[in-house]
Order: sequence, then structure tokens, then C-alpha cells
Amino acid sequence: MEKNYLLRTLITAFIILSVSTLLYLYTAGYRLQKEEEDPVDIRVTGMISAKSIPESASVYLDEELVTATNDSIPGIPPGKYTLKITKNGFTPWEKEIEVFPELVTDITAVLVSETPRIEPLTNTGARSPRMSPSLSALAYFSKDPEKPGVWVMPLTYNRLDFFSSAPKVVLEDTAYVNFSEGLDIQWSPKEDQLLVQQAENSFYLVDLVSDTAKSVTNYEEIQEEWAAKIVEMRKKHLEKALESKEFEMNENLQESALKPETSWAPDDKKFLYVTKGTPENGTNGLLEYRVFNMEDPLPVGEKRDNLVFTTNPADPQPKLTWYSDNFHLIMLEKAPEENSGVVSLIRIDGTNKRELYNNVIFSDRVFSSPGGDKVVLLTSFRTEGETNLYTVSVR
Repeated sequence: MEKNYLLRTLITAFIILSVSTLLYLYTAGYRLQKEEEDPVDIRVTGMISAKSIPESASVYLDEELVTATNDSIPGIPPGKYTLKITKNGFTPWEKEIEVFPELVTDITAVLVSETPRIEPLTNTGARSPRMSPSLSALAYFSKDPEKPGVWVMPLTYNRLDFFSSAPKVVLEDTAYVNFSEGLDIQWSPKEDQLLVQQAENSFYLVDLVSDTAKSVTNYEEIQEEWAAKIVEMRKKHLEKALESKEFEMNENLQESALKPETSWAPDDKKFLYVTKGTPENGTNGLLEYRVFNMEDPLPVGEKRDNLVFTTNPADPQPKLTWYSDNFHLIMLEKAPEENSGVVSLIRIDGTNKRELYNNVIFSDRVFSSPGGDKVVLLTSFRTEGETNLYTVSVR
């Protein structure tokens, strides 16, 4: 009896171990493959995890329909493939990807609607919109008939429209100062204050927590203090990233990361910078727009340093802001002194540039909503009408 029990126990343990080993090898990417004239061979494969926003899109691998998003494609021999994701009513998404042994290449395609909706975000006038660093609020000037002045609109993740966002005036016109005719608005690093420029040397500091405002003469000190805080925050992010020792960053690149004109992604793990092209890259004499990715670990298939696009320094330069997913940029290409432009969404590796809007536009920046379902821009649909903020749907 004891021998039979021991034998059954050993057989059960062997079966469990064998099944566990086979499951591990399968999930690690190993597959049995047989050529026509060769014996069965165990080969290591990779996997693609294909997602899309919105979901339920068709996934093609080298022009062959293989699955629908959001799903995984297992057992793929290592190598380069063309991945295409399509959905009715949306512009097709296509990218060359590489599959690696025993690894999962994770792809999320942001699909752009072929018939985007344009909806008003304000209806009493808006000018010089400025988005907070976290994409959580929008400040702008407005000649609202009842309360003209400086307005702030909180932006929610799920909804973005005039009726749900509850904008409020934070600096109302007085008999002595028309704040609604200001020149510029600047957000503090903590997003708790605004520095509003009225004239060349006239500034007001607005405290959004206490709902107070005061005229300031030390505006240059305030700007320097805010700039120093931004540099300090960026240094901390750089130091944390470099501690991982997953990558190296030369001094020139570290200096570029801390420059005021460098734009950081909302996740503080990527930054967009501009540098001069080199003969080695075949871009000598051009400007390179690049994105450095400090994620640790770096997602499979992604690069540390990405060339987004190049431009001629003599040409008008596009304006770029970050899209909410941290892997795309919103590009505004606008002719000088012309109130028209093209707004596009482009991935940080320079692929899948998709046009969102091509019409009249009065702002020098276009902003992403927190949820990424819309972008916000300033335009007018009347020849002599006032400008207002509008949303253009991405999906």
C-alpha cells in the first residue's frame, strides 16, 4: 500500500511538474515548429499585445488579419513586422515593429476619427489660453458681458464641455483696470498661482487658493523663482532616472533637459528637446526635434532617444504640446501672421502623424484634454466675431 501510494504521489508530482514546465515554456514564447523536411524543433518566439483607443479594432500583421484589440498575438518568430490597426470611421494606424524572443511588444494605437466633432468650450469670448502643467485647468482672458477678466476652467478626465467644467473668473475687470485686455498668463509650478501680464511692466499675482490678487513690481523675481523651482523638480527626476543605471546621459543632453524651452511630458519621464543635426545622422544643417524617454524599464520596442522630425531652421517652426498619453505630441503648423493652421497628432518616434484640424486658428498652442478624447484650440467661425475655445474630438 505504501509503495502504491508513493508511486501515485511521484506520478502526480511528475505530471504537475511537466504541465507547469510546458506552461512556463509556452508563456515564455517557446513553440514547437516543424519544417517540411526538418524534424520538429523547439523555437523561442515573442508576443505582441495590441491595444487601441477606442477598442474593438482589427489587427493586421503583415497584411494578414490576426485578431482584434485588445488582445495578444502569441507565438511570433522574432523579427520585424508591419502592424496595422483599423476601425470603421477612424484613420488607419500603421507601424513597423520588432518582436523579440521571450518578450511582449506592447502597442497602444491612438485612433483618430475621420469625422471629428467641433464643439464650443466657451461662448462669451476667450483669448490667450494657457494650460496648467498637469492638464487639469485652463486659464484665459475673456470679455464676458457679466464678468470680464481672467477666467480659469477646471478640466475633468471624463467630460470636457462648457456646462460640466464650471469656469470661474479669478480676476475681474474694475473701473481702473481691464484685466480682460491682458497680454499673457503664466502658471506657477504648483498650479496654485497665476502671473497675469497687463502691460509691458504691469503684472498681477493671483492666488487661486485664497482667491486674492495683488499688483506686483517684483515680477522678474517671481518668474526667476518659478523657473528655479521647475529646474529643481527636473533635476530630481533626472537624478532618479540616472540612479537606475539603465542608461547614460551625456552632459549636453542633461543641460538640454533643464532648459526653459524644453518641454516635459505630464508623467515627467520624457522630454522634448531641439538640437542641431549632425552629418552622422544625415541631418546636417537641419533642426532635430527629439524625445528622450527615461522610463525604467524601457517598454519593449521603444527607443531611449527618438527623432520625431527635422525642419529647416529658416522655415517657420511648428508648435508642440504633449498629448495626455505621454507617447504622442500635438503639432500645430501655422504660417506666420496667418490665422490658419494644421493640427496633427504624432507619435514620439515620428510615426503615425494624423491630421486633426485644418482651418482657422488664433492660438499659438493646442492642448490635450486630460482624457485625451479631445484637443482644445482657439478659433472663430465668424469673419468679425470674437474668438472662443473649441474642442476637436480625437475619437
